[in-house]
Amino acid sequence: MKLIVLGLSLGSSWGNGHATTFRALLRAFAARGHDVLFLEREVPWYAGAHRDLVDPDFCRLEYYQTLADLDRWREAIAGADAVIVGSYVPDGVAVGEFVQGTAQGVTAFYDIDTPVTLAKLARGEFDYLKPALIPGYDVYLSFTGGPTLDRIERELGSPAARALYCSVDTDAYRPLEVPKRWDLTYLGTYSPDRQPTLEKLLLEPARRCPEKRFAVAGPQYPTDIDWPANVERIEHLPPAEHPGFYSASRMTLNVTRADMIAAGWSPSVRLFEAAACGTPILSDRWAGIESLFAPGEEILLADSTEDAIAALHDDAEAIGTAARRRLFEGHDAAHRAAELEAYLTEARARPRGTRQERNARMKNKEESSLILVAGGAGFIGSHLCAELLDRGEQVVCLDNLQTSNLSNLHALEGRPGFEFVRGDIVEALPASILARAHRFKQVYNLACAASPPQYQVDPEHTMLTNVVGTDRLLRLASEAGARFLLTSTSEVYGDPEMHPQRESYRGWVSCTGPRACYDEGKRAAEALTYDFCRTGRAEVRVARIFNTYGPHMLFDDGRVVSNLIVQALSGKPLTLYGDGSQTRSFCYVDDLVRGLILLMNSDISGMDPINLGNPYEITVGELADRIAALTGTDASIEHHPLPTDDPRRRKPDIARAQEVLGWTPQVALAEGLERTCAWFARELGTRLTAGAALQVAAE
Repeated sequence: MKLIVLGLSLGSSWGNGHATTFRALLRAFAARGHDVLFLEREVPWYAGAHRDLVDPDFCRLEYYQTLADLDRWREAIAGADAVIVGSYVPDGVAVGEFVQGTAQGVTAFYDIDTPVTLAKLARGEFDYLKPALIPGYDVYLSFTGGPTLDRIERELGSPAARALYCSVDTDAYRPLEVPKRWDLTYLGTYSPDRQPTLEKLLLEPARRCPEKRFAVAGPQYPTDIDWPANVERIEHLPPAEHPGFYSASRMTLNVTRADMIAAGWSPSVRLFEAAACGTPILSDRWAGIESLFAPGEEILLADSTEDAIAALHDDAEAIGTAARRRLFEGHDAAHRAAELEAYLTEARARPRGTRQERNARMKNKEESSLILVAGGAGFIGSHLCAELLDRGEQVVCLDNLQTSNLSNLHALEGRPGFEFVRGDIVEALPASILARAHRFKQVYNLACAASPPQYQVDPEHTMLTNVVGTDRLLRLASEAGARFLLTSTSEVYGDPEMHPQRESYRGWVSCTGPRACYDEGKRAAEALTYDFCRTGRAEVRVARIFNTYGPHMLFDDGRVVSNLIVQALSGKPLTLYGDGSQTRSFCYVDDLVRGLILLMNSDISGMDPINLGNPYEITVGELADRIAALTGTDASIEHHPLPTDDPRRRKPDIARAQEVLGWTPQVALAEGLERTCAWFARELGTRLTAGAALQVAAE
């Protein structure tokens, strides 16, 4: 096979992990009898002293100065059996267009940065790849495996997405007989999203274990980092010195970038290099790592500083030996080269169609239907966006971030099919929303502050969000022919005289109290929604949501679950309003989101609201006791006066949801509280009791 690769760099390993991966992969590929030409853009930061491979013995390495200069290889590209374009290639979009317009053989894109690439595409940043190019590549070779591969095919139109993890040259990376200099090391270029983990799993253990020795090797670290005295800094470590570095380490740390943790199945090249040297690896935790190395047997995982310190005091030599054995069974460069050969051969044998046909399929994908989630950055909204994406939908999240948190969306930003638009539905809808009105098939309205302290800060805005904002979204749905779902609330029942509350109950609401902006606002929003349905202007659904809890709740939103958990984890007194005998029914957020989607997709009449909540009733006092037990706090209880119009009892009658949706909550309160306490504990950096800690590990 004649293979041409246009990659970021083969000649220089300075500040990038691409070079070592390409060197190992292409050396092994050439050893299988193939001919390889590597074309690299000449750039000053990879030239001169930074170039540590001048004349490779496994391929030809040629440099081009400009895009126009690349034309010198037009004939070779046209005649090659396969041409690969890599991620982060300068002017990669233009290079990709040139390759797809010239090559007669198989074309492939090798993404050594898949989660970062997908995040860029979601933001509209097309530095080296744009969506329209993806269907034109016969195969998308991805640094990330797992569910991401399916999304690349389903949402971006790739004919075939295949995992091609990073490669390591086991002739170069092997155990060396050198003295052990360090107890724990880390090798990697500085990255802001990796630094907190490095701080937690290496720097803080170094401070607490002054008798141990540590090292951090890699460039671009800021000068203001507080390096402990027992941490040695190595500014740059060329690949030739990597095996000695690992072999001198009793253990080495693997730290994964945030986008790659979110995607899972994204092992760094350093993971394989350390394993090849037989060095025990301590790693952060992410989905899919167990498919590469068995935790506790071939790799050690750490969630906290304490975990890292415990690992430092264990004899982990057998872990390193087992990891090296596992590497040779399926993860060395020879296996990677065989995988690459198989993927290219598969692509060559597959009916490909014309590039015009594939580009047309992508254009149709780009014009496919969208789902709008107003309030999508909020507690419930962010979970809804994630679930819709998991179901293969394309989601536009609209939020003004007034009472929500942009961090709720961090795990979604890198996912194809997701877009965030900042805007306030009280104002005119953003132009980017209106311009695509015809593409929306569903509109979820979750846009409103939902806890009393939040919605009482600006009661006028709360009322306008419910009335004016709902009207704007209903008009958008009407224009688009989209189905509209209003998330109303159990607050429309006020301080109820009927127990439990069923949908036919008209409520006992104070229209003059401090909660009226929300209670009456939601009642007005329901009235508008029913009027649009009654007059045939929109197909609608109305959900009356009861108390909901789970991860992504704001620490200070004033809701009882988040209040009590944060207070307990912070060692503060637990605040109860009244004597704690008032009751609530708490629904875990995953159950609620499932109910919302079932309701949106149901064939019920829009004039009939549906209660969504968990009918298990508990006093607020008992809730406080459960949270105290879960978190291990012995904090006292402080009683405060009941807020005005605070309901005495709240419990949904969900018979209608069970009958018409087949929906019943599945997460018990005990399990949901454990998950929620674990999430808050991780966010606060607080350790739970042993029982709850087991739950964290299980998740």
